[in-house]
Amino acid sequence: MNILNKYKALSVPVKASFWFTVCNFILKGISFITVPIFAKYLSPEEYGIVSIYNAYQQIFLIFATLELSLGAFQRGFIKYKDHIKLYTNSLQVLWSIITLGLFIITFIFRDVFIKLTETNIVILTLMFTYFLLQPAYDCWINEKRFNYDYRSVVITTIIFTILTTGISLFCVVFIKQTAIVRITSMLVVQVVFCIPFYLKNISIKSFFSNKRAIRSFWSFALSFQLPLVLHSLSYLILAQSDRIMIGAMVGNSKAALYSVAYSLASVVIIFQTSVNQVLKPWRYQKMESKDYKAISNITSIVVIAIGIIILIFILVVPEIMKVLFDPNYYEAVWTIPPVTLSVYFMFLYSIFTDIESYLYKTKYIMYVSIICASINILLNYIGIKIFGYIACGYATLISYIFFAVLHYCFMKKSCNEVGIKGGIINTRIVVLFSSFLTIAIIIITIFYTNMFIRYSLFILLVALCIWRKNRLISILEMIIKEKCNKK
Repeated sequence: MNILNKYKALSVPVKASFWFTVCNFILKGISFITVPIFAKYLSPEEYGIVSIYNAYQQIFLIFATLELSLGAFQRGFIKYKDHIKLYTNSLQVLWSIITLGLFIITFIFRDVFIKLTETNIVILTLMFTYFLLQPAYDCWINEKRFNYDYRSVVITTIIFTILTTGISLFCVVFIKQTAIVRITSMLVVQVVFCIPFYLKNISIKSFFSNKRAIRSFWSFALSFQLPLVLHSLSYLILAQSDRIMIGAMVGNSKAALYSVAYSLASVVIIFQTSVNQVLKPWRYQKMESKDYKAISNITSIVVIAIGIIILIFILVVPEIMKVLFDPNYYEAVWTIPPVTLSVYFMFLYSIFTDIESYLYKTKYIMYVSIICASINILLNYIGIKIFGYIACGYATLISYIFFAVLHYCFMKKSCNEVGIKGGIINTRIVVLFSSFLTIAIIIITIFYTNMFIRYSLFILLVALCIWRKNRLISILEMIIKEKCNKK
């Protein structure tokens, strides 16, 4: 009852933050549960085709939509808040033109697409139809988020995920166990679900009667979004190039093994993302009040906590792999330690980029993305040639270490440029703990087949977490309390 009263006393923004976090856990949970099911019914070769298609789809999505429904819409929602319907309509027309243009070009060279993805013309057409409609759904979600309408967002996104995953799984199990069925059924559900959101934004009369405003909207959206497209593309290459390169250089079955291991390792991203969703607004508040010491102290504690969670996960994941997946996939367990450790460095660089973004130094984010994507492609190529597909896990880790180090350097540079001389981040603690964590995971990987060593460390770390749990809870309560007071 006391917990219920505390919940009722929370402000709407804090309730929204809580439910968005819960929703994120549910969505990731659905994905986590269904990965081994799909892996059971699809052969490694077929699963590899799905993985490679998904990688290409995300790359095409950036070019087809320029992600106008994300950055440009979110920024424009504030800038044009009195004309948001017209602004949304104008963006929809703009991304529709771009999507149709890219579809025509891709259709002309459709044989190349079909060869790369090992799919067919039906999937190509459905994919671009999805690109046409999906940004409207994103705009609706973002508008609801801005207005803290968390109920609509949570319910809709969960229904969307359940329908997309559930119907696709049903088709694979009861129709045909192939990648084509998996991809086609998924796209059909996505297209049908997004149609109402697209139709909702159509207003031909208002579009043609406000040509001057439309030109202004387009000019703003393109000037704002185009620099971010290069960052998004570079980041996506960093995240997806390994699967594409494994499929091209080694084969789809090995790409499937890597994708399954990557999906399992990415479970830790749930914690990383959720923690950052809570910390990000708090960090901005502290930057605004120039309370850099609080940022430094809390960041050090949270970084260590995330690192310990990652360490615990790595210790038990071989048994999780055995329970959830077919023995054919088990060899990929060796990619999980480096990929999971890379999540830790993702969390680190997200801290640094938040500070860069607060200081309006976003150009540095683009520079780092391009550099690290290039490093990742080079390391993947060399690693696959010499050591095989498992080397991609280590290439990913090295790339994210570069990501974190470069963003730290640019964060320091940004702080110096605006006259912030104090340490926002306790460099000594972060460097020492990062070094310890990396060395510890290397040692664990060496003794990965020894269950006694792994579970002895597991018990020790769990005991440590139980011992210090009150400290972590008090930090979380303090942050939530300050957010409530701020609102």
